[in-house]
Amino acid sequence: MMINYQGEDFTETEFYGREILEAIQLTNKFPISKKKLTSSLEKMIHEQLDLIDKEELDDYINAKK
Repeated sequence: MMINYQGEDFTETEFYGREILEAIQLTNKFPISKKKLTSSLEKMIHEQLDLIDKEELDDYINAKK
């Protein structure tokens, strides 16, 4: 399924990845604790698990360690 956002077409995975990156970038403007950010990212990943590539998820888990 494609999502049209601001005149551009994205796959669901691309769209949600973009949303996650935007949220991370906004933490510089709206400070948030690392624990809260990590918790929110974990929740987003769980909700979108069927859209996330297994290899990308493993990379995230390894980077988190």
